[in-house]
Amino acid sequence: MNETTDTTELRIDAGGLWAVRSTSATVCYLDLDRRRLLRARGAGSPVLPFDGVWVRLVRIASPRGDTGVVRVGDRHEFLTDPGGAYSDYRWWIPRACVAIERVSPADVPRT
Repeated sequence: MNETTDTTELRIDAGGLWAVRSTSATVCYLDLDRRRLLRARGAGSPVLPFDGVWVRLVRIASPRGDTGVVRVGDRHEFLTDPGGAYSDYRWWIPRACVAIERVSPADVPRT
């Protein structure tokens, strides 16, 4: 693992642009500077509302009971506010996290 680009634990206050990979082909991109999430649906994954769209990230919860942390090996609940007015929260729980990688804007699918 490259310590400058990969990690096993990511705190929401770390900043930066990250790819959170799971056991499926779907990738969750986190822009922690702007507190946004983009779900890039992979082959074989169900279509969900707001796929491929940056949405406001409200909270990340782990099965360990803490918030604001993503860890390899855990399944996380991502709470989002797609409308941006605290009026229509959505949540998504991807499969178990297998990798957390720092990425550049060029690595993120265009929306």
